Amino acid sequence: MQVFQDTGSNYIFMLKKIVSVISFVILSFSLQAQVDTAAAQNIDRMPADSFRTVRKALLGTAGTYSSKAEGTKTASGEIFSNKELTGACNAFPLGTWIKVTNRKNDRSVLVRINDRTSKKKTAPIIELSRSAVEKLGFLKTGTTKIKIQEVDTSSYLSNRNPDTLIKVEVIAPRKDTSITLNAFKPKGKPITGIASFYSANLDGTKTATGERYRNKKLTAASNNFKLNTWVEVTNLKNNKSVVVRINDRMHPRMKKRGRVVDMSGDAAAILDFKDAGLTKVKVQEIEFVKDTLVRQQGVDTLLAIKDSLTVKDSLLVHPDSTAANAVKDDNIVYGIASFYSSNLDGTKTSTGETYRNNKMSAASNHFKLNTWVRVTNLKNNNSVILRINDRMHPRMKAKGRVVDLSRLAASKLNFIKSGLVKVKVEVVEKGTLN
Repeated sequence: MQVFQDTGSNYIFMLKKIVSVISFVILSFSLQAQVDTAAAQNIDRMPADSFRTVRKALLGTAGTYSSKAEGTKTASGEIFSNKELTGACNAFPLGTWIKVTNRKNDRSVLVRINDRTSKKKTAPIIELSRSAVEKLGFLKTGTTKIKIQEVDTSSYLSNRNPDTLIKVEVIAPRKDTSITLNAFKPKGKPITGIASFYSANLDGTKTATGERYRNKKLTAASNNFKLNTWVEVTNLKNNKSVVVRINDRMHPRMKKRGRVVDMSGDAAAILDFKDAGLTKVKVQEIEFVKDTLVRQQGVDTLLAIKDSLTVKDSLLVHPDSTAANAVKDDNIVYGIASFYSSNLDGTKTSTGETYRNNKMSAASNHFKLNTWVRVTNLKNNNSVILRINDRMHPRMKAKGRVVDLSRLAASKLNFIKSGLVKVKVEVVEKGTLN
């Protein structure tokens, strides 16, 4: 009988011990959750640029939650509130903090993913609470183009004292830190050979870099350059150029046929040889020239490296023509072209000749007098060949002007109405045909 009582007492004692341990664990988790919530609720008050971004950025369209969604349950089990800085997205795990940037006005905000979006192809990449949308400045339109980057909050959350949190409103990043594909310069020796282009039915197949090939991206396959090398490909038949990234390899037998590059469909369209199927090209490896201010800010990688260019971007890859970053390399210079005033007809040029509006000539301070050059309008790819027989006023160089054309030459390049245009000027041999 005594043994039974001792056993019963031990059982009750063990049961009480188990209950107290469970209670302690539940209480600990509860307190920890409260602390984490206190910290998490204040992350959105920190400047968006105060966190380190991780992984590759995503581009897409952002939508806005309906006001009717207020009070509904999210995928994380929370109750949705338009007053919180939250969002719905399928690209990140629930609870992930991300930096969302409005690409139209450069405003950024930090939001937490606590819901999922529709899986329909037409659905936006992310849906944001109305509070987040207000900070990004597109509440009236309801949608906008955005960039999404995951942020690392681990170091921030490790300091879990809510009293030390700084309450700062989200601010728009400085525009002077933006990165643009506005300039490049040649690197190494160019190669010449035959260019072909991908079959349209290869869209979606894997490339040598592991990416998916897309007809609408400006990419190419080549065995002559390292993967992820940027090159300028020039069609030697019409002098049209395009910048592409090498992200694939060609079959070895293509090399035996003289092929040096296999272009995406849209890249071939820009070079205007899809009807012919093949064309002779010059392929020049390039490197992008970063803005001085960006370089001082310590930005080491161009946005271009993150993604391939599209046809829309192809007009942006030529150097900007301000005096600070007009790029000259060997016998090529990029910049702004203008044209002579009509009342200068009959005046003397630097070579002693008489300037005529209806003659093919130009003034430039970048080339020796009597140098023959090809001037290409980068907006429409029209080009003319003419002789430099005059000099420009020094202040025109300060404005980024690299060449001043006769009115006949300007009309052939089709920029008489606009007055100025971005051009490429390259030295050619006398007698070269257009």
